[in-house]
Formats: sequence, structure tokens, C-alpha cells
Amino acid sequence: MENIVLHISAAASEVIQFMWLPIVIWTVLSIAGWLILRSLPSLHPQYHYHMRLAMLLALPAGLIALTALQGFSSLFMSQSTAEASLKFVTFTAPPIEITLLPETTAVISMTEWLYFGIALIFGAGMTVYLLSFAIQWIQMIRLKNNVQLFTLQQAGNIDKSNLELAASHTRIIRTGFLEETIIPVTFGYRNPVILLPATLRNDNEKLNLAVRHELTHISQNDFITHSLVLVTQLFFWYHPFIHMFKKELVDYREMRCDTLVLSGKNVSPKKYASLLLELLPMTNVNKELSVNMAQETSNLKKRIQMIAQHNLNSPIPKRASLAIFAFALLGSVFAMACTDLQTHDIYDREELDIITDFDMSGERDYHQILIFMRDQDQAKRNLDLISQLEQNHPGAIYKVDVYRDEYAREHFGERGAHGVIRIHTHRDADAFNEALQALGLETIDLENPPPPPAHPDFQQQEDYYVVAEEMPELIGGLESIMKDIRYPSAAREAGIQGRVYIQFIVNEQGEVESPRVIRGIGGGADEEALRVVNNARFTPGMQRGEPVRVLYTLPILFRLATNDPASQQSAEVPEGGLSVTGYSPDATASDRRSVEPELIRQHN
Repeated sequence: MENIVLHISAAASEVIQFMWLPIVIWTVLSIAGWLILRSLPSLHPQYHYHMRLAMLLALPAGLIALTALQGFSSLFMSQSTAEASLKFVTFTAPPIEITLLPETTAVISMTEWLYFGIALIFGAGMTVYLLSFAIQWIQMIRLKNNVQLFTLQQAGNIDKSNLELAASHTRIIRTGFLEETIIPVTFGYRNPVILLPATLRNDNEKLNLAVRHELTHISQNDFITHSLVLVTQLFFWYHPFIHMFKKELVDYREMRCDTLVLSGKNVSPKKYASLLLELLPMTNVNKELSVNMAQETSNLKKRIQMIAQHNLNSPIPKRASLAIFAFALLGSVFAMACTDLQTHDIYDREELDIITDFDMSGERDYHQILIFMRDQDQAKRNLDLISQLEQNHPGAIYKVDVYRDEYAREHFGERGAHGVIRIHTHRDADAFNEALQALGLETIDLENPPPPPAHPDFQQQEDYYVVAEEMPELIGGLESIMKDIRYPSAAREAGIQGRVYIQFIVNEQGEVESPRVIRGIGGGADEEALRVVNNARFTPGMQRGEPVRVLYTLPILFRLATNDPASQQSAEVPEGGLSVTGYSPDATASDRRSVEPELIRQHN
């Protein structure tokens, strides 16, 4: 359950971080456009309709454009990241301890619960709308199947102008009459259907006016635009402006259709207004998934007033309105895209804390790059960057490890508190330098590597180095510790085994200061590891020819012998550490005689 919550909250966090700024921009632009339209009530309904449609569709169109732009820009990720401001330090000695895999925690923070709750509310809202649409769609299909359908030519009493308008479409338009008193309705795109009340059969003029109105909806592709509006409402149901624009859009769509019908020859405005009044008490069938002659009865009064004031000689501004529609839509999308790209450009240029580590000895057979995150948001953004790096440079990248939370802090100190990304590249110089260039770093001549510069964060502030030009070396090697260390009897009898990590400072005299267990196993193993480390002596670390204090981590593996030689050979040992092998309480005498301290390869 915890993993599900974490995955959902992480996804919600990513979506919200991607969408919040474009949505804010769209909201501001929409408020401005809406206020302008409200100040121009006498503007032709065609302009009102197209402007509102443009503003409503700009939201999904803008987000789709941003997604496409980000996908396109990822192809040039190496160019964009090359402009980043990078701070890095190089060292030639491999890291002391890098073998543990990151461990995830099941603790869920309040922020993660918040994102999880937002995701649940969003999903619940979409589910409600989907169910509502599905129910209405089923009802509409049943209604269609329960009525006899025929072409307009077969319907009878349809005038010549309507037949000519229907014939101008390549689609076959069918119609049917219902005994119920319904408002005329149109639905479907490829095979549009017009349903009419049977009461109109007795009045040829009103029948043709209703058919003319529905044919106008079909010729204007209003069912398609209405469907796009419904999809937008489904995904952005939480935004109040979506609902407001949808309602106003329906009003002005019908008013625009009225003007188009009245612009025809031999159309009586008085008869048309009378028809609208007759529709007022009738049933509105499936108004969400269809286009009705009176979609909202609340706007009939406004429509009748417009009909009364309609100038039959006034032209319909089709081209000008479509031009304004395109300008408003593209302008909003462009504003959303440019602002978001500028924000991402700021992210791309933020300072990164990077360590490059190349393997000169060939023991590891890979080079690595460590990226230390400055904050949680930067960590999330750079995970996307690394993902793009893996996709664009598959031949260079060997493996990528991500260290988080307490594990990163424990093994990389406070410097890794917000996460560490470790990139393994193949050992050849081309692969290593290809990864460096992708991250915006200069290439390195591995045959003549530069001397490692001192990182300013490693001195003055903490009074010790994490990485020095010459790292401390244990006097006498690990053998000096192996001679002194013993497997604690309490741990042996309890079957306790595992790794103990000791962290300490090697001072300028090579003495051990402040040793502490940063991860232990108990059973006396922690105390034994502390005892032998406290007695150890080192050659001091050197920086620019001077001895310096250096932070050092030594992993010690306590392992019990078993009767299975294969398991002993496959046991994981820490790099840069040592292994202490004991015997289990049920081991045989021969097993005990075969137990010898095992020296693990030293990396320092």
C-alpha cells in the first residue's frame, strides 16, 4: 500500500509541477479575454462564439504543445545542458565506499499524502464525468435504435433549400420523428442523425425551420467542437472557468446558428421566434452529448430579443471571426509555451555540484560522475536530465544509481542530503568524455589527467576534506587491522553477520579522531570495529603538499563461515574495506580450521 501511495504521489507531483504555471498563464489570459468580450455585448455572436472557443481549447492545446516542445528539445539535450553553470572537483582515487544499493523508505510524508489526496480527488472527478457521459451515450444509442430513420428526401415536406444544403455534404444525413415532445437534436459526425418531435410534421414551415437549424449545426461541424469541449471539461473539470466558458459557448453557438438561419432567403424571423417559444416546455434530450436547437432554455429570451433586432442585411463575419479565433488560440498557446520554456531554461542553467572520478588503475573497469543535488526539486529535474542522457548516449552510459534521503546523507554526508546521482560510464575515454560533454563539462585527457583542485566546500566550513589530493593510507595496510580484530563471540553465537561502517577523521598526524558507527549490526561487532579503528594509524592526507584533516569511511564485513563454499565465494564484500570471517555455532572442526581472515582489495 505504501508503495502505491508513493508512486501515485510522485506522479501527481510531476504532473502538478509541469502544469501549474501554464494553467496560471491560461487563467490570466482568459480573464483578460473574457472581460473584453463582456465589455462588447453588441459584438456579433460569431465573434463571441469563436473567441470563447479559442480560449477554452487553448488550455489543452497549450499543454500538448509544451509536451511536444519538451520532447523535441530533448533531442538537443546535450546542447542545452552544455550551457549549465557547473561546479566540480576531480579525484583520481576511487571512492572509499560505493557498494550499497539505495534503500527506499516506506515513511510517507505529509506532502506525499497531499499529492496522493489531490490525485484521488482528480481521479474521482474524472470518473464521475466519464460515468455521466457513458450513461447519456447509452441512452442516446437506445433512442436512436428505437426510432425509424430515413433520409431527408424520404421524410417528405422538406423544402428545396434544405435538401440542397443536405446534398452539399458528403455524409448521409438521416432523420426520425419521436412521439415524445422533445427539442430537435443532432448528434454524430460521420453519420449525423436529426431527431424531431412528431408534432412538427403538421406544420411544414416550422418543420423546415427546425431542420434548417440542425443542418446549420452539421455544416458548421458543431458536434466536433462540442465533443472537444467535453473532453476539455473531462480533464480540467476542477477549473471553474472551463464550466463558465462552456455555458457561454453553448449560448453563443445557438445565437450564431440563429443568425445563419435568418440570413437565408424566405425565412420569417417572427415564425422562427415563435418556434423557439414552443420549444420552451419540451424535453431536452441528452444535451451533454448532442447539439440541441435549444440547448439551454434559460437563454431563449436573449435569443428572441436578438432575432427581433436582427438586421437581415448584416453580413456574417465568417472569415474575420475565424482569423480572430486562430489568433487567440495560437497567441495563448505561444504565451504558455514561451513562459514555460523560459522557466525550464532557468532550471537548465542552475548550478550543479559534480565530482568526476576516472579509473586510472583499471581495477573497476568504469569511470563515474557524481552529481550532488542542492534541493529536492533540483533532484527531480535532474533525474529527467539523466533519463535523457541515458536515451541520447546509450553507448556511453554503463549504469546510473540514484541515492536518496537517509541513505544519501549517511554515505555522502550533508552534502548528499538532497540526493546523489551516480553515473557509471564505460572505461574508454570516448564514452567518459561523451558523458561529460552531455553534462556541460570539459573533456579530460585521461592519459594526462589534471591535478585535482580543492573544492571550497571541503575546507574552512567543516575543517576537513572529504577528498584530498593524496588520501590517507593505513600504515601496515589492512593486515595491521586484521591481526588485531576478533569476531565477537556474542555475534557468532547469535548468528549475526553483516557490514559495520566506521566513519572518522584522519588528522594531520595520521591519528584517528572521533570514530563513530554510521551503520552497525550489533552483537558486539560495532564495538569491536570501533576498537581496532581507534588503534589504527595512517599516513596523513596531503593537499598541495601540506598534511590536512580528511574524512574517512571504512567498511568492515563480519561474515560467518558455512558448509557451502559457493556461498562464501559469492558473499558481497565492501570495496575499500576488510572482511572478518568467523564460524557458526554448528560448524564442524574442519570448517573452523579452514576459517582464515580474508583480506579485501584496498582502494585507498
